[in-house]
Amino acid sequence: MGGSSGGSGSGGTTITMASVMKEGTSPVYAGKQFKQRIEEESDGDITVEFSYGGSYGSESETFDLMAQGSVDMYTGGSDAYDIHAPEYYFFNSPFVLESFEQQQRIMETDEFQEEVYPALEEAGIKPVGPRIYRGMRHYTSNEPVRTPDDVQGMDLRLPNHDSWVSAWESVGASPSPVSLDELYSALQQGVVAASEGPPAQIASLSLWEVQDYYSLTSHLPQSGQMYVGTSFYEGLDQSQQDLVDEVVNEVTQEATQWARDSEEELLTEAEENGMEIIEDVDSEAFYEAAAPAIEQLFEDKYAGSWEQWRNV
Repeated sequence: MGGSSGGSGSGGTTITMASVMKEGTSPVYAGKQFKQRIEEESDGDITVEFSYGGSYGSESETFDLMAQGSVDMYTGGSDAYDIHAPEYYFFNSPFVLESFEQQQRIMETDEFQEEVYPALEEAGIKPVGPRIYRGMRHYTSNEPVRTPDDVQGMDLRLPNHDSWVSAWESVGASPSPVSLDELYSALQQGVVAASEGPPAQIASLSLWEVQDYYSLTSHLPQSGQMYVGTSFYEGLDQSQQDLVDEVVNEVTQEATQWARDSEEELLTEAEENGMEIIEDVDSEAFYEAAAPAIEQLFEDKYAGSWEQWRNV
């Protein structure tokens, strides 16, 4: 159990927490706040060993370790949903939803409470606390991008999600799944010509060193989550569980506020580092170009209908 004493014991409890993300991202901000606060509030009964930056491998590899009990908590993205409740992963797919608030409402529905969270918990991964805003995802490249015409055939780095690949193929780009920790070198070596991600990703990876333009396509309000290993959580006593829940609730809401406040600053930072921000992007044209792929995904894979979820 993460090398911990497993629940409480005379030596207290050690929580092994991981993130694939880097400093300067809101899930890592939440993790650092969690460590500081829970150590204080438990009077040292709970200590947290927090490794971020992917020291346990990719996100899906880290979730595997969590299910096995060698990592107790994770703060990061949403791959667990794609792996264990793929028919509900539409909330984290590009060109489906337009705002973080819309995403939050969907994830608070009865359907998510009854279908999605139990599936994750059964796989050993319990989502805790509200979603964490990570920023709006936009497009980086070495040529300005304003309409779908500008990305035709462009080698675009994407995370390894089929739904993302089919959406961007529908727009006309040529997707290449590359893991986040290899993104910088892939751009530097010309393995891919473009990427997409929130401002925090640009800053944490210094992508301005390898990309000239950041075009505000606004194609995905990105969010993340904190998770605790089901068996680890069940091994805690009630007061420890309550404390974990309470601290997670506080730090995730603060991380969302922090991400909102820093988004504008990060755009300025990218600009100061030589990236040109393209604001006159026809975002609607991108959504329209992706729509056939999204409709198809709801037909083949996703639960419910696109219209139903957009109206929550």
